Amino acid sequence: MKKVIIFGGSGFIGKHLVEELNNDYKIIVISRRKRSVAKQFKAKIAVERLRTRDLTKLSELLEDAKAVINLAGENVGGRWSKKKLDKIRKSRLDIDNIIVRAIRNTKKKPEVLIQGSAIGIYGLSRDNIDVTEKTALGQRGFLSKLTISHENTFKQLEKLMRVVYIRTGMVLDAKEGVLPKIATPFRWFIGGQIGSGNQWNSWIHIDDEVRAIRFLIEHKGCHGAYNLTAPNPVKQKQLAIEVGHTLKRPSYLPKPAFLLRFVFGKMANELLLNGLKILPEHLIEDGFKFNFEDINSALSDIYGNSK
Repeated sequence: MKKVIIFGGSGFIGKHLVEELNNDYKIIVISRRKRSVAKQFKAKIAVERLRTRDLTKLSELLEDAKAVINLAGENVGGRWSKKKLDKIRKSRLDIDNIIVRAIRNTKKKPEVLIQGSAIGIYGLSRDNIDVTEKTALGQRGFLSKLTISHENTFKQLEKLMRVVYIRTGMVLDAKEGVLPKIATPFRWFIGGQIGSGNQWNSWIHIDDEVRAIRFLIEHKGCHGAYNLTAPNPVKQKQLAIEVGHTLKRPSYLPKPAFLLRFVFGKMANELLLNGLKILPEHLIEDGFKFNFEDINSALSDIYGNSK
């Protein structure tokens, strides 16, 4: 059984990915918190401690792997203080450099590196323009600059092995991610759109997210950047209406932009009040089939399974 190495395997997407792959691959999660992560997975998978001072052991683990997947990094949610921004930046770039060095030291390279990225790489709002993997990258905003730097770290490996950058959008799940935060006000009958509601929300169901990652691992012709978003993004006001409809609640109480800026600072501008119309052109061209192409089917599945 071929091994798949996952950095960030205990996080939101990582946990679901482990579940998706565990029957077909030997999963090894690399973490600084070996004991707590091993307890989380209840011995279903192997967990190895990340030792940054000894890369020999890490290189041995990565040797001849089916895939190395990097999803590690500080959560970007919450108010962006200087300390928070430094933590977001450092948590990504430090592990990036460790992975690059460890892979370069392997004798037999892994088949593919799946590098976690984000649609924030395209910058701030571009009105109603369709944004694909061919669209120029953004030049403004913290997330755009960070994500460009994040991807650039791995360019040096492209001559040595297959490298895939997964530019993930808003991942929808009943219990984790942004959707529970959107849904909670609706449950209390105070739900509504965020800001003007005209910003795009480019989303993907968690099941399609991990299925897409499997697809990219197993299809050897896939390389470069892939937008991991559903084919039908929606305006924020439409998402609010659909969440309310699915939960049988009204959508009538907007969250004003000034209040969001006061509470969340710069994070509100980049993550809540701006949005891009992202299309998964490369996934579709390469033959990936979404189980949830529209927001109605995604929300019905999510809340049909867990209300």
